[in-house]
Amino acid sequence: MIPEKFAVQHSAELLAALEDKQCVSIRYNPLKPTKKIEGQQVEWCTNGIYLAERPIFTLDPLFHGGAYYPQEASSMFVGWMVERLGMSKPRVLDLCAAPGGKTTQITEYADVVVSNDVIRSRAKVLSENVERWGSGNVAVTCNDPRDFGERLPSYFDILVIDTPCSGEGMFRKEPAAREEWSPENVELCAARSRRIVSDAWAALREGGVLIYSTCTFNRLENDENALWICRELGGEIIYFEDVPQGIVCSEAGYHFYPHKVVGEGFYAVAIRKEGGEETADLRAKKGLLPAAELAELSKWVGGELDFRVGGGNVYGFTKGLVDVVNILLDRRFNLQYSGVMMGEMIRGALKPAHSLATYFNVRYEQRVEFELEIALEYLRKGNISADYCVDEGLNLVTFNDLPIGWIKKISNRTNNLYPSKLRILHY
Repeated sequence: MIPEKFAVQHSAELLAALEDKQCVSIRYNPLKPTKKIEGQQVEWCTNGIYLAERPIFTLDPLFHGGAYYPQEASSMFVGWMVERLGMSKPRVLDLCAAPGGKTTQITEYADVVVSNDVIRSRAKVLSENVERWGSGNVAVTCNDPRDFGERLPSYFDILVIDTPCSGEGMFRKEPAAREEWSPENVELCAARSRRIVSDAWAALREGGVLIYSTCTFNRLENDENALWICRELGGEIIYFEDVPQGIVCSEAGYHFYPHKVVGEGFYAVAIRKEGGEETADLRAKKGLLPAAELAELSKWVGGELDFRVGGGNVYGFTKGLVDVVNILLDRRFNLQYSGVMMGEMIRGALKPAHSLATYFNVRYEQRVEFELEIALEYLRKGNISADYCVDEGLNLVTFNDLPIGWIKKISNRTNNLYPSKLRILHY
């Protein structure tokens, strides 16, 4: 039931829409071209489509290979905003990032994304989704927002904060949100959002842009907080041209109502920080691997990656990310995942990690294509008959030509190398 104190504040059209069936949408990975499901395109996201029904994503190997990400359509507007800002290779901090929808979308437009969540269990899920996406230009951290403001002043070009909120926009998607709603909780969430933004504000360079979003309707958490940020912290609201029809533009941002757009409740605003455009130059540590090992690693990937050793494993970083990661480590951030975990070097040869299989630019010729039933058994970490693997040794497992992991054939048996922590437990 819709809370009475909420109902009296909103139109009959909105209340009726909140009782309708929720929308289901996914966003395809542009780095991993695959055959797309037929569906209506999300107007503000080129790679987003609506599905007629919600499938069991766990039973689709393409999901496990990072071909797409199940993401609520309205929230894809954040990527639309980042693209419209037109910055060249921005350095982005996604502060409250789990489970990772906005982060994986932003990777398309950013040089580097630092993706953070303060709760360790959520940061773990975030890391898994970033690894599955396989863009290679993300570092995942688990830190308090204040750490970024204090340790990385003026470092980021774009600061994305999808702040924890009262969840009014999720009344249709998550009925439990109705039970938790109260006017008092709205005020508490609004105050918490102001604190989060204040704590991280110093990490945004002058002239940089904050994208502040919530999944709620009320003015207190949305427009009033945006105006407070401008007034108290020093910023100016950015208004975009050619905003898709149905999205409501107010004095302080963009509102998504389920009776006006095909999507859940959502709010977003872009605020430019006052001042110039100089980004802090924080020097990073350097270190290289021996030439022979660099040559070995380069065989496994296309493009240019910078390789570093950490915790016994070798990691591959895009040019911009290697400096960011070194700075994060130097400033004692809790780094959870970064770049591409290549694997372990053993006597000059690489023992590849699962992360390398899901990297969009993996290069390994010996592959084995599995049909759906065998692919699902592989993803359960089940025993795969050697009859399904023609070539001896290490094979890159694919489904519909999309890599999903590694398997090793040893004579008349196989060794399923899919990570136990990721295996499908029930289907």
